[in-house]
Amino acid sequence: MINTDHSATAVGSEVGESMRDEPGHDDRPAELGEPVDSAVAAPDAVEPGEPPEPVEVSAETAPPDEPAAAPDPVAELAEAVSALTVQVREHHDRAAARERVIDKLHAELERLRTGEQNLVLRPITTDLQNLRKDLLHQARTLPAELDRDQVVDLLESFALSAEQALERCGSVPIRPAVGAEFSAREHRAIRVLPADDPDQHERIAVVVSDGYLDTTTDRVTVPARVHVYRWSAETAPTTDQNPRTEGISADV
Repeated sequence: MINTDHSATAVGSEVGESMRDEPGHDDRPAELGEPVDSAVAAPDAVEPGEPPEPVEVSAETAPPDEPAAAPDPVAELAEAVSALTVQVREHHDRAAARERVIDKLHAELERLRTGEQNLVLRPITTDLQNLRKDLLHQARTLPAELDRDQVVDLLESFALSAEQALERCGSVPIRPAVGAEFSAREHRAIRVLPADDPDQHERIAVVVSDGYLDTTTDRVTVPARVHVYRWSAETAPTTDQNPRTEGISADV
């Protein structure tokens, strides 16, 4: 026979445990007429003294932002024109200052150039003045009768004065001697003469005019003009031929 008391007791204990596991149920059932706990009745209520929870506002309910003021194009244009005007004025001032500096340097350069020219040309200017004075003096005091030797001496004295003026400028005359060896660096052969002797080959026969040497660079500025002997190999004996023919100028 089945024990009904034991079965009923087991069922009652299971029901009680399930009721205790559910939220909001106390271990004992509330008696009729007993007040209900406020925490159980209103779980979302805020106790006094606590700050209220922030309320989320959606984008749909948020107030619209105020529109920003549009920029004034006339004011922006006026500001740009004012800045451009200042830049142009500054550029003009700088250009004017550069022009003044250039003019000043140019004037200083002209003064220096004039001073250098006067410094360089002063010796030759003085010598030319003296030469002119001597020529005028000789012309006024020249005797009525002059022989050839006196004229030669007079002209050579004037040439000596000019030579001294050239020496002060760094130019000395080159005076080749008759019979000296021809040098293509210092002489210019304006005529070639046949030589009677092999020893006359490339020798100066006649001096037409002197040359000039620059003493600063030691270079010939004006070669002397001469006539040169040349020994012909066709008429010379074979044993006495001189094959050295360099230095003879082609100028005839």
